[in-house]
Amino acid sequence: MNYFPEIIKYLSNTEHVTEIYLAPKAFIIEKRGKELIKVANVVLNPEDIKETLNAMRNQSSFALGPLGREGIFSLGIQNVGRLRVRYITQRGSYMVHILRVPYQIPPFEKLCPNAGLSATLESLLKDSTPGVINFHGKNYAAVSTFIYSLLQHISVKYSKVIYVLENPLTFLLRHGWSIIIQREVGADIETFEEGLKDAIYIDPHIVYVGYRETIPNSEINRLLHILETKSLILLNAPVGEEDVLEEFKGSVSASIRLNEEGFPMLNLESKKPQV
Repeated sequence: MNYFPEIIKYLSNTEHVTEIYLAPKAFIIEKRGKELIKVANVVLNPEDIKETLNAMRNQSSFALGPLGREGIFSLGIQNVGRLRVRYITQRGSYMVHILRVPYQIPPFEKLCPNAGLSATLESLLKDSTPGVINFHGKNYAAVSTFIYSLLQHISVKYSKVIYVLENPLTFLLRHGWSIIIQREVGADIETFEEGLKDAIYIDPHIVYVGYRETIPNSEINRLLHILETKSLILLNAPVGEEDVLEEFKGSVSASIRLNEEGFPMLNLESKKPQV
């Protein structure tokens, strides 16, 4: 049975960033912090999950091939938000993780109430001084939301060319005084490396590269080239970010750790220069 309508009904009554899991022989579950909340009083079988997954894929705005063993895609649902769907197989059956983010990006003032840190970050992006700002935390979705909120804040207030690469896109940014270029890997371009190569020719003030578990050397080289063109790079790095930062040596302008709710922590932990 297709339980996508049930999931949409549930999501339409929530406002926060929402994570939902579909697993065989389990209820549809929302993970909220340390709690697991039952979404629907039904135990899923493998066919239920496959039908629900196919229903979601059919709503995507991009043509998708066969399901395969694993994959990721995104879709937008009116009055609900954007869904980022990742699926994998376990013992021949699908397990699905759904991340819902609202269409409306939270205001930067709400996510960064510390006036000193807010002013420092705004100054770094306003001046677009070449370098790397690394954002990291255990909840990559919360980190991504914070970065998008910061970019939207900058777009409204300053004249910049902002270039975003992500797989898939979490939010859609609005043009303000800035020009926004957002590219979804797997839809607009095949690879991150291709997107980084294009960034060199576009010559943006700010480049944001979405969350990656690892960054291959070929992409590191592209990022270093972008630094040479005097762009500011924002990274959403894994929790163990030291290996990532080591590649950029003295180019790191700041390292920002966020808690699971998406708020910056004051006791920043990095051996690199930081705010």
